[in-house]
Amino acid sequence: MSKPLKNMNPLDLYSNDIMFNVIRNDEIIGRHLVTFSHIENDKIRVKARLNLQVNFLSFPIYKFDYRSEAVWHKGKLKNLYSNQNDDGDKVSVKVFADNDSLVIKTQDTEIRTNLDALPTNHWNVKVLEKKQVINTLTGELSSVVIAGFGKEKIKAHGKFIYANKYKYTGDIQALVWYSDAGNWVKMQFEGKDGSTIKYECVECGLK
Repeated sequence: MSKPLKNMNPLDLYSNDIMFNVIRNDEIIGRHLVTFSHIENDKIRVKARLNLQVNFLSFPIYKFDYRSEAVWHKGKLKNLYSNQNDDGDKVSVKVFADNDSLVIKTQDTEIRTNLDALPTNHWNVKVLEKKQVINTLTGELSSVVIAGFGKEKIKAHGKFIYANKYKYTGDIQALVWYSDAGNWVKMQFEGKDGSTIKYECVECGLK
């Protein structure tokens, strides 16, 4: 994917949804689900839901719940609302277009950025072209450097494929993989406790 990336209709790329198992220490601790639907005037609604629960001796010791809903039009974000409950700590983020900028609001802050800014919803492969992204967990503008590391054989959608590997550094630290067509197919990052968290694709639009 060295050529300039085109705006793609996620319904063409993924059909109706994406689903990942979230894995920690070889154990599934949750699922990340993204659903796409057409609404009026060629707009697309994108809903995301992430639920995590870590147990010790069958008792829950950590819970995380994230939900967001966004509207996109011709590859541009029009609005986004997210809510998260991080083991009791709650954060809400609101993003909306206002004249020539996007406004990002939390309970405590308000930031403006350009209309082409993209959120940290990794299904959109055009994020690879960005040096700043809207962090939908914190409501901050995160500065990132995203570097390609070539192709790597991974498991996705119940089979082995070769995918393009990218590394985020800067305010966000993560590894993300995409198919040649631009499908988000894997992710890996370090959890708050230092453990490795992996996203393994159950459904990600692979043909």
